Amino acid sequence: MLSHNVFAPRYLLLLALLSLCALPSHGANTGERKPVVVATIKPLALIAREVLGPAAEVRQLLPDNISPHGYALRISERRLLAQADLVLWVGPGLESFLVDALHSAAPGHQVMAAGLPDMHWPDAAADSEHGHAEAHDQHLWLDPRNAAVMARALVASLVDAGQVDAGMSAAADAFAARLRALEADLDAALAPVRDRPFVGDHDAFGHFVARFRLTPAGYLRDAAGHAAGARSLATLLARDDVRCLVAEPDSRLTHMRHLAEQWQARLVVIDVLGADMGAGGSYESLLRSIAESFGECLAGRPPQ
Repeated sequence: MLSHNVFAPRYLLLLALLSLCALPSHGANTGERKPVVVATIKPLALIAREVLGPAAEVRQLLPDNISPHGYALRISERRLLAQADLVLWVGPGLESFLVDALHSAAPGHQVMAAGLPDMHWPDAAADSEHGHAEAHDQHLWLDPRNAAVMARALVASLVDAGQVDAGMSAAADAFAARLRALEADLDAALAPVRDRPFVGDHDAFGHFVARFRLTPAGYLRDAAGHAAGARSLATLLARDDVRCLVAEPDSRLTHMRHLAEQWQARLVVIDVLGADMGAGGSYESLLRSIAESFGECLAGRPPQ
C-alpha cells in the first residue's frame, strides 16, 4: 500500500501555487480601491455617477431636501470631505460653507465647477430691464452643456491623479453626446411656448432659461434671495400677459397662489435640486422634469 507521504510534496506545491494566484499583482493593487468622489448636491452627484459609473464611489454631501444656502457642515461631513479623493462643488457663490473646509485642499483634490473655463454663463444684459445679473446665477447645472463640462473636468482630474484609467475619457464623451440629444429634445418640446412670459419667485433658472430661450417677465427675488424693489415689483404686477408663475419648494406658496389668481395664471413648483426624484433618478430625468413643468405651466390659463 502506498503511503500518504507520497502525495505530500504535490499537495504542498499545489497550496503554494494557489497562494500565489490569490495574491494581487502590484499593478492590479491600485485598481482594487475605487476613488471616493464627494459631490455637494444631488444634481452634481447625478452627473458624477452617470459619467463615472462603477469606476468610482460617488458620495453626496448634503441630504436631498437641504438647500446649500447658509448650510453648516457637521463633523461627519467634514470627515467625509477629508477622506474624499476628489470633491465636486459649484463654488463659493452657492456653497459658501465649503470655503474654509476646502481652503487647504490641494488643487487636484477638488473640481470647482464655477471656475471651469468652458462654462456657459447667461448674458447678464439679457435681463437688464429687470435689474438682474443672471451671470451670477450659480445654478449652472441647469444648462446641459455645463454638465458636460463638469463631467470632462471630473474625469480629467481623476485620470491625472492616476485613480481611473485614461479610457474613462470616452465615458465623458459619451455622456456629452447623450446630453446633446437631450438638448435637442427639450429645445423642440419648449419651442411652442418659448415666447410666453413667466414670473419666477426666485431668479434661479437663468441657465435653463438662457439655454432654451424662454421669456422671463421678472422675478420676485433675485439670485441672492433679496426681494425685488418696489418699483420693479409694481411694474411686474401691472403686466397682463403673465400666464405662468414658477415657485420653488421653499417659496411662499400662499403668496404665489394669490398672485396666480390675480393674473389668472398657472402655478408650478419646480425643485432645481431634484429632491423629489428618489434614488432612481438621473440627471437627464431631472432636466426633462423641469422642461415638462415649464411646458405645462406656459401652455395657457389654469383650468376653470
